[in-house]
Amino acid sequence: MKTNSRSWKPTLTLARLFEEQNQFYDALAAYELISQNDPSPELRERIEELHLRILNDPNRTYDPRLEQLFSPEELAYLKILDHQGFLNMAKAREKLMEEMQGSELIFSEVMPEDVLVDESELDTLREILEEIEQQAQLSLISETGDVGEYNVQDFLIAMLAKFDKDQKLSEVKLSDLLSLFLEMQSLKNQP
Repeated sequence: MKTNSRSWKPTLTLARLFEEQNQFYDALAAYELISQNDPSPELRERIEELHLRILNDPNRTYDPRLEQLFSPEELAYLKILDHQGFLNMAKAREKLMEEMQGSELIFSEVMPEDVLVDESELDTLREILEEIEQQAQLSLISETGDVGEYNVQDFLIAMLAKFDKDQKLSEVKLSDLLSLFLEMQSLKNQP
């Protein structure tokens, strides 16, 4: 993506200045906007370092629901910002984009090397997220009420966690349903 207007653009000097003043969200937004025109490895490295610095900030607090679903390592790996961090980042990007408004953006052909994640990594991430969702659903079931008293609603939640709601019944194996049922029964029988 390139701009063909002479309007204001963020620079490396400005991004470094933001960093020196501990304005990490502003620096990150500037680096990301610069990387749209200059996708150098050094710039990607600076962006990754800032991501880590922001994500490892000891003062950040997440919604308790996120802390139940994800470990601190998963939050950092998935680059999930806390609410205030997201607002700061959005505000910084908005401020920098206002300065660039009026620039005509030219989207060139996307080259394979421009793609950040390959298909196998994307499939792996999807599998991890599905597993996290399944575990969250099962932990939700086990936390609600007495474990020995499962009902049909609990079984349906567990089914939706294991199977896609749009999946055809002909694709669902009876053995999978039975194993899910037996797994819930074994959870019920545990002390």
